[in-house]
Amino acid sequence: MEQKFKKSAVDLTDLAIGIVVLGIVVSVGATILINVRDTNTASTTAYNVADKAATGLGEYGNWFKIIVIVGVAAVILSLIFMAFGRSHGGGMTY
Repeated sequence: MEQKFKKSAVDLTDLAIGIVVLGIVVSVGATILINVRDTNTASTTAYNVADKAATGLGEYGNWFKIIVIVGVAAVILSLIFMAFGRSHGGGMTY
């Protein structure tokens, strides 16, 4: 007898792990860049590069909520497409 397993609708594990890893990388990166910036004197190349990179990561943090919302919206759309998919492969015909 062959067992058939139901296909999982959507696996949220990849999205959750990606968001957590992204948050950790941005936080640790910003901390390292701020430490590098603070250990160098102003108007040196190392100071300027670390300062601009820390500012960039700070701006990225402002977009983080939007990135999470877009990820969740993609999951919801995939659920909708799976629910209303056609029997011939689930693709759309134009």
